[in-house]
Amino acid sequence: MGSNSLDKARRIIHNNEYRLVYKHGKFEVGRMCVLYRMPVAKQPTRIGFVTGKKVGCAVERNRARRLMKEVYRLHQHEIREGYHIVIVGRGPLKNATYERAEKEIMYLLCKSKLLIN
Repeated sequence: MGSNSLDKARRIIHNNEYRLVYKHGKFEVGRMCVLYRMPVAKQPTRIGFVTGKKVGCAVERNRARRLMKEVYRLHQHEIREGYHIVIVGRGPLKNATYERAEKEIMYLLCKSKLLIN
């Protein structure tokens, strides 16, 4: 696996892990996404991508998820270790350009103090 790919080990997969982040994490709300974060001591950062039914049909939800994944993939080296992050796509994301999605997600990461700088 190249260092620019989405490493499976860095994904949140299980429902209970998502629930923990929702329950105990903090969140930042944007127009197109909501970003949840929960510190996990001494663990690599892991991320999950969610789109609810409200976003649209499966095709639109998948596109929204692909956008979020792509933004993460290209910026994953700028994100601090030691967090579980869940990005939830909202309605407007399905029509967003990559640039808009990137701007929003980077803004939320920045606001959440998840970026290394």
